[in-house]
Amino acid sequence: MLNTVTARDILRNYKEVFDKVKKTKEPAVVMSKKKAQVAIIPMEDLEKLGQFKNKQSTKALLDLAGIIPKGSGLPADLSKKHNEYTWD
Repeated sequence: MLNTVTARDILRNYKEVFDKVKKTKEPAVVMSKKKAQVAIIPMEDLEKLGQFKNKQSTKALLDLAGIIPKGSGLPADLSKKHNEYTWD
């Protein structure tokens, strides 16, 4: 079940909402005028999202290039197996 809160709840009880998200590790969707506006997510999820976004950007760039140039120091299969390599 989706955890939803109203914008008014955030204004009045933000600490409780934040604590619940941190404790349960489940996002809270903030509703306003019966529409979902934003989500409050645990920091771990934000970090994972950032890592995924970086990996996808790198893959897209490699796919656009189409090849890994010889002598570049990059593995030849990087564009296909980018998820298996360590990313810093």
